[in-house]
Amino acid sequence: MLGPQFTSAYVNRAHKGHSEVSFEPAAQSKIAESKARQIIRIRELGSALAADGLVTLDEQARALGLSRSTAWAVLKANHKSSGLAAGTINQMLSSPALPPHVRGTILTYVDEKLAGLYGHNKTQLRRFAAGSLFAGNVLVATIAWIIVKLVH
Repeated sequence: MLGPQFTSAYVNRAHKGHSEVSFEPAAQSKIAESKARQIIRIRELGSALAADGLVTLDEQARALGLSRSTAWAVLKANHKSSGLAAGTINQMLSSPALPPHVRGTILTYVDEKLAGLYGHNKTQLRRFAAGSLFAGNVLVATIAWIIVKLVH
């Protein structure tokens, strides 16, 4: 059984708007599974870049349209829980040097994140979708809008 320090931590977090926090093993297992799925998908970006012959960090950063440090952080996939930010995704998708296979991997990530496969709550998904209205990409913007409407 959980000690009093866990119970008070749970109550304190719940009062601060973190009502989705749960100490139940089944819930924790589901969250861990969702986050593992997200990490695998993000790491596929590096594999897709390497498959297109882009193996150095400089080449990968140039293709992604990111700085070296941001590209390194993205490809390491050590994100706490939120995953890739909508702004970072927008920047990558707007890169003219982005290989088609990598673009497909990013769009698959966006689709899965908007579908809630990575364990985000409705508020987080709405925020992500609002930032995911990619400039010049009407199809993705339309898909994001439809998914937001379906979540409600």
